[in-house]
Amino acid sequence: MAGGAGAGATAGRVGAGVVLLVVCAASFLTFLDVSVVNIAFPSISKSFSGTPESALTWVVSGYSVTFAAGLAPAGRLADVIGRGRLFLIGLAAFVLTSLACAAAPTAEWLIGARLLQGVAAAVVVPASVGLLLGVVEPAKRASAIGTWTATNGLGAVLGPVLGGLLVDQWGWRGIFAINIPVGLALVLAGFWLIPLKRPQARGPLPDALGAIVFATATGALVAAITRGQDWGWDSPLTTALLVGGAAALGVALLRAHYHRSPAVDLDLWRVGLFARTSAASAVIGLALFAHMLMGPIFLATVWHYSVIKASFVLTIAAVAAMITSVIVGKIGTPENAGRLSALGALLFAAGAALLGTHLLTDTERLWTVWAPAAVLVGLGIGLAFAALGISASASIPEEKFAAGLGMNFTVRQVGGGLGIAILAAMVSAHGPNLLDAVHELYRVEAVVLLAAVPLCLTLKPAKTKEPVAVG
Repeated sequence: MAGGAGAGATAGRVGAGVVLLVVCAASFLTFLDVSVVNIAFPSISKSFSGTPESALTWVVSGYSVTFAAGLAPAGRLADVIGRGRLFLIGLAAFVLTSLACAAAPTAEWLIGARLLQGVAAAVVVPASVGLLLGVVEPAKRASAIGTWTATNGLGAVLGPVLGGLLVDQWGWRGIFAINIPVGLALVLAGFWLIPLKRPQARGPLPDALGAIVFATATGALVAAITRGQDWGWDSPLTTALLVGGAAALGVALLRAHYHRSPAVDLDLWRVGLFARTSAASAVIGLALFAHMLMGPIFLATVWHYSVIKASFVLTIAAVAAMITSVIVGKIGTPENAGRLSALGALLFAAGAALLGTHLLTDTERLWTVWAPAAVLVGLGIGLAFAALGISASASIPEEKFAAGLGMNFTVRQVGGGLGIAILAAMVSAHGPNLLDAVHELYRVEAVVLLAAVPLCLTLKPAKTKEPVAVG
């Protein structure tokens, strides 16, 4: 393919820095869309007033469900057909599904487009980070991961801020329309600037049926975990999704074990460092997702902040996280990644513990309580996830970068779903006493994060790189 060869040559001339810029910008868009819709939900509800709100909530949660479901199979596919190719395919699909969302004439259309947008994002993310690590020389991978992590975290936290501004100016359709020109520019830049060549030893295509079963299973489990409180944990729908998802996951894993070209690479789990890193990501992800959701609820409900004001306050943690992500990129190595992630978990726990005390009251204490805690939380998040990214990449062979990191992100998303379920259960249990639920949730976060510390301290690479078993 002429375009692919030319693009690969161009990428070699312009260097890894340009690839870093393109893939970080694309990942920023995908993580932005995790949270940007939250702020627009009231406006969407007004536009489709005839649709039950319980159905419309899929505009928000559907993206996260399909995003989590598609990460691992997409990463495996990227390693086989080429990360640059799949990155551009996913990014183009993200632009098209954003257009479908912006132009949605009905609620059903919008929900369907959001589900497909999540699939497109799931293709972009593992392909982008796998592509990045493949073009960056080993000595600079830690710095690249720090930058990539900082960009994604900023996208997730800035979603409400940018969403609020866009909704004020152009209505809810603006939050999707903005993706179109930016995404198109990135597609064009990526076509000319990133390598599109196929892997030298690419092997047969991954098992398509296995990919569908695994994605369906993951999506069902994430949907049940994140929506179970709304539907009722003993409702037929929740039970069906939990039982069916678990059964389908068993089938997918069994199929992957015996298939000559599995949809998910189970051999990665035989590498102790990868398994421990993924477990740590899930545990810290549980705390992170719950924290990110509780913050806006508290600020809006207890302190009665406007959406815009709350969004700007939430950037305190985002800026702190960016700082430590970049620092980890400078000083992080596979040898010290475990200690850095443990320090991050401790700082995150300290901030959560502060918010779990009665210093946080219904009387506004932004600069004396909230801001110091947010700084601790942000510093911890940046340290932890940038270091975990270094540890994960050190545990994965280069030819499996996208598959391994896609699996790592899937585990983190599932952990995050558990965090959201815990938050929903606590809020429901405390009824109108939201402040009590806030305190309890933050204390639980602190305990979970402290439990993650010893796990993080085990993240030390073997003296000789652990081999990935074959077959």
